Amino acid sequence: SQPVAMFAMVENWVHLAEAADDGSVEFGQGIAVLKEILSSIKPAETVLMPNYPNPFNPETWIPYHLSQDAEVVVRIYDVRGRIVRTLDMGFQSFGYYASRDKAAYWNGKTDIGETVSSGTYFYQIQAGDYTDIRKMVILK
Repeated sequence: SQPVAMFAMVENWVHLAEAADDGSVEFGQGIAVLKEILSSIKPAETVLMPNYPNPFNPETWIPYHLSQDAEVVVRIYDVRGRIVRTLDMGFQSFGYYASRDKAAYWNGKTDIGETVSSGTYFYQIQAGDYTDIRKMVILK
């Protein structure tokens, strides 16, 4: 979507500018402006998005948007409510984690490396005070 693409582009500019910073006042002001633009297009709310693909075999991506910086953990549950896999995403800055290189990735394996069977699973995100859960299906 438009905001996600714009955010990614400006975020990339910030990283490039910080890497090339020569220490001058002008460069510092330019970086500050880029960060201000980045803040203005940040997500309005934290949201857990539908995983893709769904149904899937054997891997899927779990996208989300963060309206503020937060520790992010994604947990995968089976239909009995048991935790199958924990994906610790660490501390993340506000932004859009929707692309394959940023979204949470699940390879269809448990925490101990066993491949899960076909069926319905649930994924839950915890990001600061925000929690949400969605359903996904593995078809083999």
